[in-house]
Amino acid sequence: MKKYSILYSIVVLGFSCTEKSEFNSYFQLANSSEYNKAMELVSLNILEYPLDSSLRFSTNSIGVTNIEGKEYLSFLDTELETLVIFEYQDSKKSRKIQFQYEGPNGVGNSTSSAHYLHSFDSIYIFHHWTGVLLHMTDSGKIINRYKLTDYDDPANLPMPFPTTTTPILFSQGKLFIPCTITKYQNDYHSYPSSLSLDLNTRKIKYLSTFPEIYSNAYWGSKFKYEPSIAYNSITDELVVSYPVDHFLQNINLKTRKVSQHYVGSEYFDAIPPFKYDVSHYLTRTKGTGDQEEDDHGMSNSDYRGIYYDNSRNLYYRIALIRSPLEKLSITKVPDFSIIILNANFEKWGEHYFSSQVYDPSKVFLSSKGINIFR
Repeated sequence: MKKYSILYSIVVLGFSCTEKSEFNSYFQLANSSEYNKAMELVSLNILEYPLDSSLRFSTNSIGVTNIEGKEYLSFLDTELETLVIFEYQDSKKSRKIQFQYEGPNGVGNSTSSAHYLHSFDSIYIFHHWTGVLLHMTDSGKIINRYKLTDYDDPANLPMPFPTTTTPILFSQGKLFIPCTITKYQNDYHSYPSSLSLDLNTRKIKYLSTFPEIYSNAYWGSKFKYEPSIAYNSITDELVVSYPVDHFLQNINLKTRKVSQHYVGSEYFDAIPPFKYDVSHYLTRTKGTGDQEEDDHGMSNSDYRGIYYDNSRNLYYRIALIRSPLEKLSITKVPDFSIIILNANFEKWGEHYFSSQVYDPSKVFLSSKGINIFR
């Protein structure tokens, strides 16, 4: 029987004291390498969740949900169309939900899907490549279908793109989902980067747009255009983290006021674009790759994941610390750090993790703190 280990870490809430004209990719020392080191992450324990021989753990969708006062860890086996639910504190207690591939309740090929477990009998599965969100029961029956985007629409609607580190969020009858681009743009000022879905009215509302930095240059690989979101239910604010932007975007959902907060990593400084011409993508031959672009993306650090911890009123931001080009042949999985921020986005700590031990693509929250797969 295969076992996978999860490291549960928690914040200690105590003080220890020639092309197109180039633009300047902004960088500052304050709130990046210069900050008040008031907190640090410490390891609490390691929990193991046993998987039987029928499961292959092929997933990009893991999360913890509180159901009737108890926490449950769930992951979607996207190859076997199976949702596995463990009691968070007692890994011996689990249940499996098998979805159908075809038929009236078929979920189809869901290898790129993500899920949100709302309750045992209310499960949401988003299929990236169809743009459809399915509302399922624990018997595998489809209750509702929500078309979140239409890739054939000439309006070039954004692609909702939830994953483990950019999860589907829920509050007051609405789902919040980060969005990425469907196609590269010449101008991103009005291009949506997140949406909300009202589950009662079925109304979709775009909540944020890509910042100025994306209209100033071409950033290369598509994953540089995949934002992550956090929701603060106390202030009713959505916080958006963009891979190539040191600034966090903060949107008050009541007033629609947008503010920015600089939050950098102490492990890298300015993030260079691939090309300073935002329309560089037009020079590429459709359907072909670009090794130089791939190398640039994999060898220049960026951000992935923003989380709000409502138990402690803290934010956590993941920084991917990528190896220089000459070391890419050794490993393409980056080391990473987790940045700790207070409610005013002041940096209070940053903890480094080696990708030889920890998986930067499988980081999520529980009431105990930050969870990282080993």
